[in-house]
Amino acid sequence: MNQSRKAQRVVARRALANEIAQAIRLRMYRPGEWLRQIDLEEKFQATRFDVRAALEELAVRKTIEHVPNRGYRVAEIDLATYYAIRDTRIILETAAMAGVVAHVSDATIDRLDELAHAFGDAVVTATRLEQSEINREFHHLMYAHCGNPVLEETIWALRDRSRGTHVTVWASHQALLASDHDHHAMVEALRNRDARRLADIIRRHIDKDMVDETGQMPSQRVTDTSQSRGSEVSEET
Repeated sequence: MNQSRKAQRVVARRALANEIAQAIRLRMYRPGEWLRQIDLEEKFQATRFDVRAALEELAVRKTIEHVPNRGYRVAEIDLATYYAIRDTRIILETAAMAGVVAHVSDATIDRLDELAHAFGDAVVTATRLEQSEINREFHHLMYAHCGNPVLEETIWALRDRSRGTHVTVWASHQALLASDHDHHAMVEALRNRDARRLADIIRRHIDKDMVDETGQMPSQRVTDTSQSRGSEVSEET
């Protein structure tokens, strides 16, 4: 009984951590911004204990950082690190596609197709929050079938960590349309059980043009991670 309660609390804290991470992804909290526990308790209707546990988990994921004697703030990374994360994501997420193709069922592919169409509708009619939630559900469902829970967890930790920069996703309507097109292409590749094609689409999907919060492209594009160390670069996922 105690073990069951403990497991439930772990699940609840992880869910809370994911909710806070989602708020960070949606820029409700900006890179470098301090997170006040009492505000989080009120916003997410959570106990102080659960908020602290969620913050500790997010610090382990490097979505936020803990500053001794001060508290927690949203992680802030430079663009070189950002693109190193992007390059690592490309390696991991394309590698995961062989497992997805091997494990995904026809019923799951049908559900992914439904989500792809829902995202397409959301591009025209929905808010950015609704678009983000559908997009996340689509990718969560797909990666959940990679057959390796550690790989899946690592992928999502990197995706969350990459939000700690002033580069923004879906900076234009064209970027949303490109994501919509990619989702349908992923579903088609899954129906054809074509892991190589799916990996190519994932690579393109991650390596999209991005702009910073001023609406400008960062100063320089570097696609090789080894080149990007110590320098600023320009695009992303």
